[in-house]
Amino acid sequence: MKIGILGSGNMGRALGAAWAGCGHAIFFGGRTEASAISVAERVGRRSVGGSLARAAAFGEVLVHTARDAMPSAMVEDARALAGKVLIDLNNKPVPPGYAFEPVLESYAERYAVDVPGLRVVKAFNTLPVQVFGYAPDILRRHAVTVFAAADDADAKSIVMRLATEIGLAPVDAGPLRNARVLEGFGDMLRYLINVAKLGAATTLSARVLPPPGEA
Repeated sequence: MKIGILGSGNMGRALGAAWAGCGHAIFFGGRTEASAISVAERVGRRSVGGSLARAAAFGEVLVHTARDAMPSAMVEDARALAGKVLIDLNNKPVPPGYAFEPVLESYAERYAVDVPGLRVVKAFNTLPVQVFGYAPDILRRHAVTVFAAADDADAKSIVMRLATEIGLAPVDAGPLRNARVLEGFGDMLRYLINVAKLGAATTLSARVLPPPGEA
């Protein structure tokens, strides 16, 4: 599969490298082409780097890591994005004192309105980047959960399959409106890591216990 990474920050690099290791074709796009090319050279595995617009044009699946950039602003003609799957993994900036406000509109919902026909999936925003320092078999052993919310069932299925390939346990989190809840999960995770000091690799694992008499 052809995957375009929109933004060359830590999460984009980590996901791109993981999927490159699975044999997918990766194009890293950055605000400066030099930084994206540098990332691609470090990742290797025939990944390439260039502008955000070229990454957006390249990918069947796009990974949006540039929180404040609307997808339509990344290409000359936003109609070229129609039909593409866009993974939104963004969380809002951390406020002073970690005093998060309720999420009334998610980034994913904004992106979906920005480009009609864009198949937006909220996913990976509840994972710290440190997770990708572990091998896929370790992630599978610990049932590290990734949640996916979308209105497009086929797009959600694609993203959940990509998550499975790199060792994660995907959970269908319902319609795109639930991206608001997932962003709240992301806020809580950052609180647990940085304030409650649970550790940088703190993750969520959705496990179903057996009935009490069988536990």
